[in-house]
Amino acid sequence: MARILRPEGLSGEAITEITCELMLRIGRATAQALGKGCAHAPVIYISHDPRRAADALEAALCAGICAGGGIAHCLGVLPTAGMALLLSAEDGDAGISLAGGDKPFEQICVRFFAKTGFPMPAEQLDSISALLPASAALPLKSQNDCGIIARQADAVNRYLRLLNTRLSTPMDLRGKKPVRIALDCANGAVSAVAEPLLRQLGAEVLMLHYTPDGLNINHGCGVKSTDQIISFVRDYGCDAGFAFDGDGMRCLAADESGELLDGDRLLAILCQERLDQQANLPELLPRDMQRGVAATFVTNLGFLRFAKARGIPVQTTQPAPQFVLEKMHDLGLPLGGDGSGCLYFADSPAPDALMTVARVIQVMQRTGKKLSELAAVMEHDPQVALSVRIPHYWREIWKNDPDIARFIAACEQELGTDGRILVRERKEDAAIRVMVEGRDFRRINNYAFAIAEVIQSRTKKQ
Repeated sequence: MARILRPEGLSGEAITEITCELMLRIGRATAQALGKGCAHAPVIYISHDPRRAADALEAALCAGICAGGGIAHCLGVLPTAGMALLLSAEDGDAGISLAGGDKPFEQICVRFFAKTGFPMPAEQLDSISALLPASAALPLKSQNDCGIIARQADAVNRYLRLLNTRLSTPMDLRGKKPVRIALDCANGAVSAVAEPLLRQLGAEVLMLHYTPDGLNINHGCGVKSTDQIISFVRDYGCDAGFAFDGDGMRCLAADESGELLDGDRLLAILCQERLDQQANLPELLPRDMQRGVAATFVTNLGFLRFAKARGIPVQTTQPAPQFVLEKMHDLGLPLGGDGSGCLYFADSPAPDALMTVARVIQVMQRTGKKLSELAAVMEHDPQVALSVRIPHYWREIWKNDPDIARFIAACEQELGTDGRILVRERKEDAAIRVMVEGRDFRRINNYAFAIAEVIQSRTKKQ
């Protein structure tokens, strides 16, 4: 059976590709698959970001869930991490989020979560996929035993309470100047959540792009347009600025001078904070940083040097939430992350940008240091990333082309230990991602464009 649903989600253009009809079938199949192993009607949590099509798709999903005998708990506009956290803390059987990350409003991704709040495992997704075709579906429930829809108006407040229980005890900030923070909410799911959380921590909060209208999500703002937050921090004398994506899974930061900090540098700040806190523990108490942190194979070399110098093992994995979370869970790791701005915490089942921002602010408050001083614990190596389109018939085949292989090998040999080269095919489309990293920007830039040119010239040949 072809795998229709995958742990990374089902993505496409809302309404025309991810259709209401498809969502109806997904809702029915999900309720029926979960109902096989339940003595009760399965409870399915649903959240979405504020893109325009989400309401229509949610309505179709709920109709399918009810037809399959499930109970749809609609949380409304909420970051996916918030839905996952509520799911893990309450009595739901599964969760579905309708969001698009940093994509424009036309695009959407349907993601599935197990009752633990972690991404739904492939085996469970396969059981849902098997019931999607009309010929394989189970009989619909009757009017006597169909499901219901429960709309939960307090989901944001419940999420905020759970976040607060996971943050360290508030510090006594009397007599101290409040940390002044700018937030670019990308007109997305954190727009109504970010300010109250950070004000509770004692921060002065300035907001931009926090009025979603369904069409403006990620439009000229957020993590895809960081010039906005950089300029705002400089113009308004902020101590730091943070830009989110539309779903609240990713964030990037700008320090007080306007320098952009990626996820690797934010992870380094939080690792150093954890090391500092554990330095004064009694000798016999366990130190979780000794187990290491989870990172992806594209994590900046500067972070790897930072971790090595401090004796922190780095457990690398594929750059996707399900792989990082699985590594953290299996090895009992406290932290994980990648340069894109997705950071992971042992006490949260999904990457949570609000948790990231709150914990970075608390480090600033505790230490009294500027964000630039905190980020200085890690030297960040420049990276050049290019995407090369290839014909569909060259997919996978390009790896075996001798000219491409020889050229990449020659570049790697010349670069040596001063950097690294990663060349891989994108899953989503017919394109090859070329990433070259090293301390000398001009040199790695030349390598990246030269490799891209060789791949393009070879794959154009018939």
